[in-house]
Amino acid sequence: MTSSDQPFDYRSGGDEHVSLRKIRTGGPQAGTIGPRPDHVVFVLANGRATLTADDGSEWDVGPGRPMMLSAPVAYAFETDATAMTLLHVAPAMLGDAEEPSEFVQPDAPDPGVEPLLTLLREVTDRILDPDLDATERAALNRRVATVVLSTFTRSRSDVEHRLRRAIRFVHDHADEDLEVADIAAGAELSERGLQDLFRRRLAVTPMRYLREVRLDRVHLELTSRRGGVVTVRDIARRWRFAHLGRFAASYRQRFGESPHQTLRRSGRSEG
Repeated sequence: MTSSDQPFDYRSGGDEHVSLRKIRTGGPQAGTIGPRPDHVVFVLANGRATLTADDGSEWDVGPGRPMMLSAPVAYAFETDATAMTLLHVAPAMLGDAEEPSEFVQPDAPDPGVEPLLTLLREVTDRILDPDLDATERAALNRRVATVVLSTFTRSRSDVEHRLRRAIRFVHDHADEDLEVADIAAGAELSERGLQDLFRRRLAVTPMRYLREVRLDRVHLELTSRRGGVVTVRDIARRWRFAHLGRFAASYRQRFGESPHQTLRRSGRSEG
């Protein structure tokens, strides 16, 4: 970051997961903020700022409008503000496992930012407190992350990328013993973020999608005209259907016939 030669003072505190800086400057500043290891939410207490992202997007920001500096994005800025708050949040706290997300800025004015502003007023002193109990700090960090995620949404391109990654993970590992946490890790999302993404984009839960993929794999094997003796039980169990009665009901609902009927239509014999 570059700035004017005006002196500035700040208070800072927190940990590697969530930290906060209260900054007071002596005059206008301008400079650049390159890609960083963490996301930064900033709120001006006075003045204005012009923020320009590396894709050319530009925002004119006034006091009380929180903005997200996404970790992988570079920004140029100019501001005459003399007081501001910077909230640093590690990508892992927002569900990013390896690649940090890119977030969308809220519209101005947007009443949806009020919970975050209220939270910052309530918890600033606690975040800055070096003697805050570790258990309390961990709980506070989770609370901050939850409110940040409810304030800023991931960009469309980022969401689509993560959805494709989740879908590919399900298809590549459908024969394994999977939980929601496994799929979330494969997509570099939190479990909550994964659940929300599947509900919003596919109108199903991740586990429902996994079940449908597995049913399709069973159907493909049953309709294969390759020779050999097969059993519905063995194929179902290979694709992780432990309860054969529930499997048969789900199969009939999806394909309009029982798995045994599908097998007979394929002309293969059952052992």
